[in-house]
Amino acid sequence: MKELGIRSLMCRRFKKPGTHVDYDQRPNLIKNLSGKSIWRADITYLQLEKGVWVYLSTVFDDQTYKILSQKVSKHMTSKLVSHTLIEALKKNKKPEYLHSDMGNQYTSSIFEHVLEGHEIRHSYSQKGHPYDNGPIEAFHSILKREFAFQTRFTSFEDVVLKTENYIHWYNTERIRIAV
Repeated sequence: MKELGIRSLMCRRFKKPGTHVDYDQRPNLIKNLSGKSIWRADITYLQLEKGVWVYLSTVFDDQTYKILSQKVSKHMTSKLVSHTLIEALKKNKKPEYLHSDMGNQYTSSIFEHVLEGHEIRHSYSQKGHPYDNGPIEAFHSILKREFAFQTRFTSFEDVVLKTENYIHWYNTERIRIAV
């Protein structure tokens, strides 16, 4: 590799803002569950420029291994995750379960109201155990390694456009295996 000038692409290290959960643990309904329709939801941080963050909310389908909807926002709110879920529901058959972490966006009355209105059961990861939501966490890791850490964004609109393009490519062209 050295003779050919080939080297590994290293991930940029960064310290993301911290989070805190003030709620009691809620049930993980999908643990050891198979044969059911399950979507997963999560938020990840993308760095626009040094010290400036934007938030990517995604909904992932366990059966197709595709991102069903995504939204980028300057603020990490319950409206962001609710709108992401509503977009997924407009284009796809509703799942039996939606699994998320215990972040206040996902435990908010706004988000819970959307789930109840569509008769979707809400399952939660155990506090401090991101691997409970492994498939979407894996997608966010891939997105960062293959795309976000290799890309310089010029504006908020640039992040939105380039992220949409990457996710379209991920869903339609990228070779992937079941997690």
